[in-house]
Amino acid sequence: MKIKAAATSLCIFAGCWLQAYAATAGECVSRPERFELASDTVYWTVSIPSGTECLQGLRGKTQLLNEVKLVDAPSAGVATIAGPSFRYQASSIPGTDRFRVVVSGENRRQRGSSIIIVDVTIR
Repeated sequence: MKIKAAATSLCIFAGCWLQAYAATAGECVSRPERFELASDTVYWTVSIPSGTECLQGLRGKTQLLNEVKLVDAPSAGVATIAGPSFRYQASSIPGTDRFRVVVSGENRRQRGSSIIIVDVTIR
């Protein structure tokens, strides 16, 4: 029984830690412009406090994403691809940043790709 109790406690602790971590990594874009996977380009704007990070999901309701690539890395912060999303870690110095992501997949049974250009203001 001690092992079961310890495992339960560990799971509860891990769940609480993940919830706390998720709370600190908010969404990057409050109302992102939709991309259609139709050779389109969209522009997203992010405003983030210095030294913090955010996580932004990419998949829309009717989309199946096959590939997400960071094609132009930011110069000040760090952007990483995490499944069908990206994570942006802001630098500790206020300023501006920019990066570009290409997504490809299927939208309403039509295959294609889109470019997302993300302009970041670090405050």
